Amino acid sequence: MKKLLLFTAVALLGLTTTNAQVKFGFGFGYAMPSGDIADITDGGFSGNLELGYGITEDIDVSVFLHGDFLTGGNEGQLSYDTVVLGSYMLNGRYYFTKEGFRPYGSLAIGLTDIGQIEAEANNTRLAATSRTSNFSFRPAIGFKYGIFNMNVAYLSAGKVGESGAKQSVGDITINAGLLFTFGGN
Repeated sequence: MKKLLLFTAVALLGLTTTNAQVKFGFGFGYAMPSGDIADITDGGFSGNLELGYGITEDIDVSVFLHGDFLTGGNEGQLSYDTVVLGSYMLNGRYYFTKEGFRPYGSLAIGLTDIGQIEAEANNTRLAATSRTSNFSFRPAIGFKYGIFNMNVAYLSAGKVGESGAKQSVGDITINAGLLFTFGGN
């Protein structure tokens, strides 16, 4: 049985390495809060970095690092809320076409670190921080044209807070960047 499994693994590896493609990409964009954190933040910046492998011409898998910085407001007598999301995920992407303009759908799953910084002024409490990690998922749709990569994604990072007052954490991002492919066809 062990020999059969080893033979199958080697055969699959041999089939996939004939079209092996290493992927490296990064992107930047805008993040809009979603869920309960939309009550305390207005929006912010998003960035990502990924290193992946093209299993076939249509399917990629990658390690995906994603960060969002969302900030709030109220300048009269101060009062700011800031939420920082750092995601470490495994991403799968499926391309719907093989050449030229390549639309795709993807799904990433992993962990998101959620950090929150608060402030106030006249009602005092000038800073408080909290941090937690949750299981998260990130579906996205986008396209790749040459090395240009653009996508729209929704990040669901679970809930944070006390058991009676849990708040949902998520955001919608619009990112543009570059996705390089090395090797393969």
